[in-house]
Amino acid sequence: MVTFFQCLTWGRQIPISRRRMRRASSLLPLVGAIAAWLATPACAKTSAEAHPAAATETAANPTANAPAKTGDDTTPPPGVDISKLDDFGKKVFFRIGNGEPSVCGQAQSLLASAKARKDGCARSVNALRYVARLVDQGYTDSEISESLGKRYRPVSPKKIDVSDAPMKGNPKARITLVEFADYECPHCKHFQPVLHQILDEFPNDVKLYFKHYPLPQHTNARLAAEGAVAAQKQGKFWQFQDKLWEHQDELSPAEIEKVAKESGLDVAKFRQDLASDAVKAKVEKDRSEGSSIGLQATPTLYIDGREYTDSRDADSLREWIKDALGSS
Repeated sequence: MVTFFQCLTWGRQIPISRRRMRRASSLLPLVGAIAAWLATPACAKTSAEAHPAAATETAANPTANAPAKTGDDTTPPPGVDISKLDDFGKKVFFRIGNGEPSVCGQAQSLLASAKARKDGCARSVNALRYVARLVDQGYTDSEISESLGKRYRPVSPKKIDVSDAPMKGNPKARITLVEFADYECPHCKHFQPVLHQILDEFPNDVKLYFKHYPLPQHTNARLAAEGAVAAQKQGKFWQFQDKLWEHQDELSPAEIEKVAKESGLDVAKFRQDLASDAVKAKVEKDRSEGSSIGLQATPTLYIDGREYTDSRDADSLREWIKDALGSS
């Protein structure tokens, strides 16, 4: 059983708790926080500090309620729809569009970069669409700036060894996804259909590798991971994994062996491999690698070595893939 304190927010993707907080009643933040936790939680290995209250963030960011500067551009570029935003949201959108620099390295604002006639930056257009979505969801200025940085600013990609990791998709795909997950984490299970949908939508462009990251509070997660490695040795990793997710609430040693039988494995060989040092070492190698690159929770996904920090839904992940492919 996963407790509330074991399931913490994943990244900075919980906007509901702050949605229109400047104009909401005192009860709405609590309701929003609960709704947000239910919508996008993750299984964490350590507790995280609670987010500061909106008032604290505003105090720390004195420009949060500041009006746009005189002379700032107040028209969106072609391809960016802000019609869903109210007047306050539009002020936030233009404040950020004029204040954030181009994501293409140009010496101009994000908004100017997107509207440049000769060398307009398509990534800046995509970034402004992202800004509009975050504003509509109620993110604060500082949160939007942070989210922009994680998604669009240059970062050093994480180097992840996938040489012995199971892979699904086109081996020659341009985009590499690497997922770290725990078989007893319910949020990992809920993320699987999203990943499957993305693989179906981008059959030529995306491939997915799986890495094991069993959390210590999940009693049978490590054994389940070792079982998956043993199944991989028989060429049936994905069949075995699918059934593990189906049996997530009852992953006892006996149930894991039952999953092996249902997956068509040679059970005698499965038992032998499951008890081997090599299988145990493979799971520990994955987990140690995850810790070394700073992984804090499951599921965690990397796109070409860049940590995916948005909501775990198909629409959000699809936009990241399109950005990585250079499309719009």
